[in-house]
Amino acid sequence: MEEQRPEPVILNQGTNSNPKIGNGTASHLCGSLLNLVFPLFSWIVPLILYASNNSEDTILKHHLAQSLNASITFSILLIPHFIILILSFGLCFWTGIIHWIFYLLWSVNANNALKARQMYNYPFTINIVSP
Repeated sequence: MEEQRPEPVILNQGTNSNPKIGNGTASHLCGSLLNLVFPLFSWIVPLILYASNNSEDTILKHHLAQSLNASITFSILLIPHFIILILSFGLCFWTGIIHWIFYLLWSVNANNALKARQMYNYPFTINIVSP
C-alpha cells in the first residue's frame, strides 16, 4: 500500500502586501540595536524612516510612529539610569542593561506583529509622535 505525501504548507505566504514593510523592520530593530553604539542618538534612524514614509498603509505608519516613540522614550530614560548608576557607585549597573533587554524583546515582538499585519504598542512608552 503506497501512501501519497501531503502538499507542503508555506506559512506567511502573501501576508506582506506592502514592499516598504522593511522600513518598519529597520525602524524597530535599529532603534533598539543602535543603543549599544549611540545610546542617546538611537532615535535618529527611526525618525528618518518615519519622516521619509509616504505610504498609505496605516499599519506601517503606526509601527514607524511606535518605534520612534520607543526610541525617544528609551533615550530619555537613560538619564535616570545614569543618575542611579552614579548614586549607587556602580552597583546598579544592571538597571540599564535590563531595561535595554526588555526594549530589545519588545522590538522583536513589534516586528513580529508588523509581519503579521497587526498593531503593536510598546509598553511603558511616552507617545510623542502619532501616526
